[in-house]
Amino acid sequence: MTKPLLTDEIIKVAKQNKQRLEQEFERAKQDDTQLIKKFSSEKTKLAKNQVYKSRRIETQKREERGKKITRSIVILGILLIIVIIIVFKF
Repeated sequence: MTKPLLTDEIIKVAKQNKQRLEQEFERAKQDDTQLIKKFSSEKTKLAKNQVYKSRRIETQKREERGKKITRSIVILGILLIIVIIIVFKF
């Protein structure tokens, strides 16, 4: 069975960070209008970065898995050729 790309811990940490940001944003909203603008831009940047990072991580893991599968197929092919050569020579 393949390893999940996004583990439960990663998702849990992301949710906690999101909740923390939302709480800070609500507090800032009550305090000052300038802080509202500051946190809203940071919140959108953070959301965009999280999506980019998770996609990048998933892509890296997918590439690693592909390399392992390719390597194992090549090794099995070589072993199969050796077995065929040995069987037909003797």
